[in-house]
Amino acid sequence: MKRIFLFLLSITAVCPAVAQYAFSPELLGRFAAAYREGDPRAVRAAERVIAASGELLEMEPMTVTSKKQLPPSGDRRDYMSLSPYWWPDRSKPDGLPYVRRDGERNPEVYDFPERENGDRLGYAARTLAVLYHVTGDERYAAKCAELLRTWFLDPEQGMNPNMTYAQLIRGRTTIRGTGIIDARRMCFALNAASLIGNSPAWSDGDRAALGEWARAFLYWLEHSVNGQKELHASNNHGLWYDAIRLMTAQAAGLGGRVREIAEKSVKPRFTAQVAADGSLPEELERTLSLHYSTFVLEALSTARNMALPSGVDLWRMPEAQRVLEFLLPYYEKPDTWPYPQIKPFERRRGAALLYEAGVALGRSEWIDAARRIGYGEGKADFAALLFFELQ
Repeated sequence: MKRIFLFLLSITAVCPAVAQYAFSPELLGRFAAAYREGDPRAVRAAERVIAASGELLEMEPMTVTSKKQLPPSGDRRDYMSLSPYWWPDRSKPDGLPYVRRDGERNPEVYDFPERENGDRLGYAARTLAVLYHVTGDERYAAKCAELLRTWFLDPEQGMNPNMTYAQLIRGRTTIRGTGIIDARRMCFALNAASLIGNSPAWSDGDRAALGEWARAFLYWLEHSVNGQKELHASNNHGLWYDAIRLMTAQAAGLGGRVREIAEKSVKPRFTAQVAADGSLPEELERTLSLHYSTFVLEALSTARNMALPSGVDLWRMPEAQRVLEFLLPYYEKPDTWPYPQIKPFERRRGAALLYEAGVALGRSEWIDAARRIGYGEGKADFAALLFFELQ
């Protein structure tokens, strides 16, 4: 423990500040400061993540080409997944077209691995990037760079910059925009590159190539039929569409576009979703209504961290604070939630939002509530470091 602590002290004094787009800058800075000061909770969290990092360093890079079934385009590099809540119609001999059972995940979705692999990529890249940022250990940057190059840039395995075949529904051919929400997972990884920019493992060529990929993906997001449909979604999908656009624009180096999306799309879109009491009426209709109400705030949190370097702090929106106030008592006691929630709610998600917004806005009552709820140990990943105070 002493060796790790002394090493961190030595490198944090010289490591230059970098853009922290994929994370709350306040939480990352708070963790680094606590670790430097020898806070036992920060040291313990870092040791746990570092001890588990061997698995990340040894993992095989993920790709979108590992699927067994080709997408309709015939191009294995096109992302493809199934919509999770659609099932065979038992009244039809062939089960087609599929019918919706909200909140119930069809296990067939796991037949297409890029959805889960995209999730693994997002967690791995962010964890490796944060570990590099706070330790300076080049192994972490090199592995993060390898994962990013393989998923996005490899000439034979790299993902084509579109989500045309995301969340398909068997038996239905209508073009849908809802699958774009899958992209949040890989876009978290896209922005993790900002934390390894000082490493020789991430070259100027890598940076330029990833920026080009992001610009191509942003163009598809904003000009495809799929993207135009999602642009007009009024629930969590619309807000995640904006968060994905922000992550992509930020990775592309388009700061002006980031500010424009935050001001002209995120703010009015979110405001329109919030009722006078702070509830989110469209999410209350879902069978997992506490989950989806929280999911909206997680999209806002992501958008906020993207927009902050451009001078837009979305947590300062009165509507955002009203939603948190509405949800706070149910984060503390989920069993009192008066709307549908057919599966147990993970309280740590509420704690994370209260803590992040509380730190950003200086709301000590939210921080105290987050501490009461707690985060638990969970995965040994970047979140264990950012929320070290809650464990």
